[in-house]
Amino acid sequence: MLPDPSSTPPRLALAFGSSFFGFATHFGFLRELLAGGGRPIAVAGSSAGAIVAGLYAAGLGIEQLEAAFTRRDMCAYFREWRMPLRALGTLLGWRGTPAVLEGLHLRRMLHELIGERRIEDCTTARLHLAVTNFRTNRVELRDHGPLVDTMLASFALPGLIVPCRVEGEMLWDGGLGCSAPVEQWIDDPNVTHIVAHSILHDVQVRAREGSDRYNFASALLASHQLTADELLRWKLELARRAGKTVIAVETITPRPRIGVPLTLRPPKPWPEHARDLMALGAASARRVRR
Repeated sequence: MLPDPSSTPPRLALAFGSSFFGFATHFGFLRELLAGGGRPIAVAGSSAGAIVAGLYAAGLGIEQLEAAFTRRDMCAYFREWRMPLRALGTLLGWRGTPAVLEGLHLRRMLHELIGERRIEDCTTARLHLAVTNFRTNRVELRDHGPLVDTMLASFALPGLIVPCRVEGEMLWDGGLGCSAPVEQWIDDPNVTHIVAHSILHDVQVRAREGSDRYNFASALLASHQLTADELLRWKLELARRAGKTVIAVETITPRPRIGVPLTLRPPKPWPEHARDLMALGAASARRVRR
């Protein structure tokens, strides 16, 4: 529970975890937290969470963010004419074809929203974005560099979106090694409260309940999730031991459906589907404020 902002305002840091197209749910959580008076001095994100953290830190207002995440043509940003050939190359393991999308349309949309801004230029909140560097075999929490490129790198899930070369390094999805970036705040004297918002899909919950029916692929995915969850729990425990007030929040949602060719069609038009996901994130934020 967060303290009453009218008394002693917490120096709040907010982390958005990795999730398959979970940006709408993360935004719903952020919007409700801000409506209740929470004002993070620092934000961080991994994968889909990096998109929300980056746009907020760059100074976009709530109405701008909602418009960005409820675009009626959202599917078009994840559709490219070379997808069939790249999909074949990805499935066959062609060298230099690690994913079906180059992210061209998504990059254009992000540039339209924030231009050529750099991470260190963000003024709404200090920003860290998680990326994976396979050359150094490390997760990096970037607090400098080109914002759009780093956001796309954090979102570059192998098989889905190609990695991004950022300032000489090839960077991949931050969620591969950092489900929610919080470790940078453990020893930060300017942060008193850490809120980590994670998203779990209902299919994962049902799979856990029937774990005796796992196949190889589902067991492998569950193993990765378990490792990510355990690592986050330990990082949050270290933050508690350092004297931080730590709040870990998990929102369970249906798996977001952008539309063909990447996912099934949404159960309703994307703007309405996105607002349903936002409402679930908002409900989680209200639990934090109580």
